[in-house]
Amino acid sequence: MNILETTLVFVAIPLAVYAVFTLVTLRSKFASRPRYRPGQAWEYPPMWWTANPEGAGERHVEDETASTSKVRGGARGSW
Repeated sequence: MNILETTLVFVAIPLAVYAVFTLVTLRSKFASRPRYRPGQAWEYPPMWWTANPEGAGERHVEDETASTSKVRGGARGSW
């Protein structure tokens, strides 16, 4: 083996493998939108989320008056 073949086998091929892995792992970073960071302006429309979209607009007045007398406070309401 001459010096050119030795350099190709021991230097160029490993560098090519590292370059492929680097491009594959960084591909999503370069292709995606920039992330939101605290303090930046929010440029997206507001989105309301609820676990029960069918009942999101309904209010039960009789349930609220009955439950307000039992509420004691706290995160669990069981102080």
